[in-house]
Amino acid sequence: MKHLLLFLCLSIPAMAFSAYKIEGKVNMKGEWQNQIYLATIDKLDDYFSANAEFVINVAEIDKDGNFKFEGDILPDRFQFYRIYLLKEEHSEFNACLYEGGEEHNFIHIILNNHSQLKITADASTYAPFGDYLVEGDAQNHLMKKLTSMVYPSYLFYEIRFPSELKYSQDKLMKDLFVFSDTCSNALVSLAAINNTDYDRYFTYNTEAYESIGNQMKKEQPDHPYTRDFQRKLRYYADDGFSESNWLFKGLALLFGLSTFILGYLYVKLRKKKQGPKLEPVPNVDHSVKSLTPQELKILAHIQNGKSNKEIASELYIEVSTVKSHINKLYGKLKVKNRSEAIRAKETLGL
Repeated sequence: MKHLLLFLCLSIPAMAFSAYKIEGKVNMKGEWQNQIYLATIDKLDDYFSANAEFVINVAEIDKDGNFKFEGDILPDRFQFYRIYLLKEEHSEFNACLYEGGEEHNFIHIILNNHSQLKITADASTYAPFGDYLVEGDAQNHLMKKLTSMVYPSYLFYEIRFPSELKYSQDKLMKDLFVFSDTCSNALVSLAAINNTDYDRYFTYNTEAYESIGNQMKKEQPDHPYTRDFQRKLRYYADDGFSESNWLFKGLALLFGLSTFILGYLYVKLRKKKQGPKLEPVPNVDHSVKSLTPQELKILAHIQNGKSNKEIASELYIEVSTVKSHINKLYGKLKVKNRSEAIRAKETLGL
């Protein structure tokens, strides 16, 4: 009996320590909600995804900006998580909306169920986190260093000349590749690579992507991120040269081309029968106050002829998030497509 009591007494502190705890302090200089969110990133493709379903913990922020997350539900493996705030104007359904410029509202960290971290915002900055300080393990010091590189990219909107913007973005990409190559932690290296533009740089720097892939296979062979990253490598390398794959691609291309031609001929014949027809002005909802700042930005990009992918790049959000915003503003303006949205914008003088 004595041995059992001794075992329990020794075990209770150890069990209590197994829970994670994140304490911190943020700047509340803008119109922010008094809550802060902790969201899991289970897949690499969700590193910048906006989805309220990823939230695993919510903490209150006191009048001085202090907060604390506690719990014991995290996996024992280390992975990425996001801490972020929301503006007062947003609801829980807008969770994870990214604010740009001086209102940069999120950071990425690495946690497991035993992590003990303290995060303190730089009080001299306007953003909720700014050039924050982190106390805890070495890998989150490296994540902070990575954030210090990536954060200025959210100020790219202040650059006036297209060439200057391109050179600034190219420099950031080069810095990220160097950081990933010299970083001693596989997960932090992966985070750096995940901040690069795969579409633009994979072909020119394939070795850098393959290098972190090999590092993850060596150090984290069973991690879900390792499988995710290998799939991304295969996708961007177009690693599918089997005969059946090429046959499928050929048939899909032929079907798409045939559909386009038939559709084009159908439209031409219909116009010829009906004669010229003026499009009516869409029935615009004049209560445009319901449009959020993010929707107004996207509407301006639509008027400038930007694609969804280009808008996502400009605003540093996912393409799926852009589509969601566009669907919402279509509903508010009572329009069906981009041309009607542009006409509505011009009609209302937005």
